[in-house]
Amino acid sequence: MERDTPFRRFRQRLQARRGARVEETPEGPAGCEHLLAFPARDVGSPQDCDDHTESDGPVVHLRTCLTCGYVGCCDSSKGRHATAHSEHTGHPVMQSAEPGETWRWCYVHEQLG
Repeated sequence: MERDTPFRRFRQRLQARRGARVEETPEGPAGCEHLLAFPARDVGSPQDCDDHTESDGPVVHLRTCLTCGYVGCCDSSKGRHATAHSEHTGHPVMQSAEPGETWRWCYVHEQLG
């Protein structure tokens, strides 16, 4: 049974990438304390990545840090500023800032919520 935990996490990540919902538990989204601590909220409609420059090319999608409100571009953008912000600051959770989307990503556990 101990060996099943990595496979369960792998299946959850795979399902999340395919657009399936991540399993919810009483402790929160699949037990991630960061996603539980940072519930989805209205992040407005930001138009630009805070650190994007012309040389970074087009912004593909925007993400908002739920700790400080920083707006960064996703990993599909050349700058990958949302990920860089999380790595630099240690802020664990970003939420999609795209219209109609409220999903969040925990960088610590690589988990969708």
